[in-house]
Amino acid sequence: MIKILPTGTSAIVKHGLKPVRSNKARGRLGDGAKEHTFETGPVSIHAFWKDNKLEAALKINSEIYIRSITLDFRFRSPRHSGDTTLWVEAFNDSFKTGKIRTVPGIFSQKTNRDGAFALWIAEEPDNDGLFFRQSPPGDYPLRFHCKPLARILKITWDINRMFDEGESLNLPEVGISRGRMDKLLPSWRREWERASHRELPGNRRVGWCGGKELQTPKDLREILSSIKSRKIKIDWFSIGPEYASEYGDWLLPSEAFRDRMGSLSRTISEQSMTPGLRFAPLLVSKKSILADEYREWLVKTSNGLPVTVPGYCGEKESLYVLDVTREDVIKHLKRTFTIMRDQWGFRAYSLERINAAVVPGLRNDNKLSESTLLKITAEAIRGTLGNKVLILASGLPRITTPGIWDARVLTPGIITTNGSRKKRLALMSVTSALLHSSYWNESTWINASGMLPMSLFQQDCDLSTQSLKTAVILSSGLVTFTGDPRTIKNNVGSSITDFLELFHKCRKGKLSIVPGIGGGSNQPLVVRNSTGWVGLFNFSNRKKEVRLARDDMKINLGVSTALSAGDSTIFNSPEIHVALPPMGYRLFRG
Repeated sequence: MIKILPTGTSAIVKHGLKPVRSNKARGRLGDGAKEHTFETGPVSIHAFWKDNKLEAALKINSEIYIRSITLDFRFRSPRHSGDTTLWVEAFNDSFKTGKIRTVPGIFSQKTNRDGAFALWIAEEPDNDGLFFRQSPPGDYPLRFHCKPLARILKITWDINRMFDEGESLNLPEVGISRGRMDKLLPSWRREWERASHRELPGNRRVGWCGGKELQTPKDLREILSSIKSRKIKIDWFSIGPEYASEYGDWLLPSEAFRDRMGSLSRTISEQSMTPGLRFAPLLVSKKSILADEYREWLVKTSNGLPVTVPGYCGEKESLYVLDVTREDVIKHLKRTFTIMRDQWGFRAYSLERINAAVVPGLRNDNKLSESTLLKITAEAIRGTLGNKVLILASGLPRITTPGIWDARVLTPGIITTNGSRKKRLALMSVTSALLHSSYWNESTWINASGMLPMSLFQQDCDLSTQSLKTAVILSSGLVTFTGDPRTIKNNVGSSITDFLELFHKCRKGKLSIVPGIGGGSNQPLVVRNSTGWVGLFNFSNRKKEVRLARDDMKINLGVSTALSAGDSTIFNSPEIHVALPPMGYRLFRG
């Protein structure tokens, strides 16, 4: 049985804007009251461990900007440490691939794991384990990092705000339960589901986002006509951020679109599509009029200069970020969206890089938590646009701002592939993220993948790309294409329409994942959409074989009929053996 040790505990404070410093103090959560005060210098951290929760409180000894607070624990198990099994919720499904990392949402062993909001650790998948969780509203998001071979567990609260000397703060408690994962995880998810009461749209599930190919109003007419002529049924079409003269000057279109935004939205509506815009409302170009005239609106560094973040849409230019704690910035956002909706006529919005709201830096109000900053931003936008407008948000930490967005983009902006092994591994990681995020679909928001370019629908695409498309079909709930449809060849157009036909069949279904079969990134995963489709996924570079006993399929997935493959093969024996190609899949009707 996994047990947290009272000895060897440390507290770590990361602080400062530039440079970022770290202070560490060691201590012991005693066997009695299990509490200790860690004196790190600028911050005193009082930790209190009960059987069912971990509490931590801060006392600030001097003015300081705190990045994060981490408690570092040691644990023990009577079993070999290599047998330790982990499961973690993902932070936002943007993650790195490598030898010591596995995809989020699945059991893994013998590897370091990063995650957020929830972690389950046990000796084996079927044993009782320890479940650590964060409950709503999650003002300061939790992150976990576990090293099973070293038997180290780190719990981190992201703070990212300024404190005055003498100030104190009670951090959100960490709930702790012992038991089987299949019992504890659903209960925790229902907590977050109850925090979201949004009525989700039943249509508008397929969209197209324009990009740099849209240079003039004529391009828009040709692009929409091309989509229609190929009988690709699109619910909404969004004009990309390139329409603006500069990023941040979202109400100042470039010369080609000046005084024409209203006519552009009408052009889209005439094609029976909802007109939309795609842009990052919080990012500001250094060359923009806004940055020149309203420099006080920007998040600052300690020396008073604006904070910069990586470029937008693959651009090399670094950008500034709006300070959402300023009343004039919120008024600016409300005015921007009011004009876009009422004067320009746009009714769908794909909003990118919303997490810029919490970039580390100095603001007009430096006392607000990450959750509050995100909530201020989300409520200002939703309150302005109203509940009938479709809003997609990307770049957000998972399960933050529940009940506001219609859809959440779970993966990087544009999903690309170039055939390299590293890229194939990344595609399979996105595939797993979509499959294992399926529980949240419909219950709290609509899951959306990143934008799907035309290259993903070529006949010669590799197996990892096909696996990703199948995961989108089975689980995502919302699809967004991107690229120039005028360049689509007939076979690509047919591939897209076939993809959408199957997507619509599966859209209202929910996924079930067979427990105990998907052991880790090197083990096949068996999933079933409740509309009857069964997918087998191999996340390894090696060929795998899955043995499906008919009784197990009936108990775990409710599949009681024979499985039929796309080549008309019928599997109806008591035991089915299916060979899976490396980084590939098989899809059945059951």
